[in-house]
Amino acid sequence: MNIEATSTQSALATHLLNQYGPLLSQVQLAELLGRSVGGLRYSLCCPTDARTKQLKACGRRIGRRVYYPAQDVAGIIGELDQ
Repeated sequence: MNIEATSTQSALATHLLNQYGPLLSQVQLAELLGRSVGGLRYSLCCPTDARTKQLKACGRRIGRRVYYPAQDVAGIIGELDQ
């Protein structure tokens, strides 16, 4: 990973932290990815590609809900740009 990619992921992580806080709900993640909540849930239920598997793996269950750490999401989205 080069320095430019690291700085881009860092900037994205800072933006996500400022906009959503340290944890993103599924609704917020769907909004960020430009997907419907139902479509995101289906993709996470039956992941077919590596990035969706990474998103599912980084989910943290708190009570009955699943949240996604902003740092991890920024890292996964940052890989999309490369």
